[in-house]
Amino acid sequence: MKKLVTTLLGVSLVSLLAACGGGTAEAPVDDTPEGAAFQYRRSVMQSIAYKVGQIRGIADGSIPGDQATFVKHANDVAVLGSMIPEGFIPNSAVEGSAALPEVWTNMPDFNAKAMELSTAAQGLATAAQQNFEGAKGMVQSVGGTCGNCHRPYRRRQEE
Repeated sequence: MKKLVTTLLGVSLVSLLAACGGGTAEAPVDDTPEGAAFQYRRSVMQSIAYKVGQIRGIADGSIPGDQATFVKHANDVAVLGSMIPEGFIPNSAVEGSAALPEVWTNMPDFNAKAMELSTAAQGLATAAQQNFEGAKGMVQSVGGTCGNCHRPYRRRQEE
């Protein structure tokens, strides 16, 4: 019963937010497997961006946070990084996707770059458990792994 009430409250809240303009305007949902893969990877990438932003903010002092929070965010990035390849099924360069064809023509390198993010984030989490202040200097290397993949495999965003 408690689960049902929680679910109903969640649905009501989402409906209320959408009705009040609290939701984001998005393109129509593509319910094909390729469209679902795109939605999945976009969600993973948005989560990574948020978590890396939190790590950077804690490291530079612009966001309040402690060692445990920093380590949690870094561990989360490590897990999310390992989830990236799952969102790049064949032919999933659908409308709205910034993925370049090279993702699929060079999938082993693409997958390796995703694992580099995961490995760097895990290294950051481990280092922060040992020496929180020292680990703050490693944040840039985690962010660098994002660029190492985006440069060859992501279309530049139009500004």
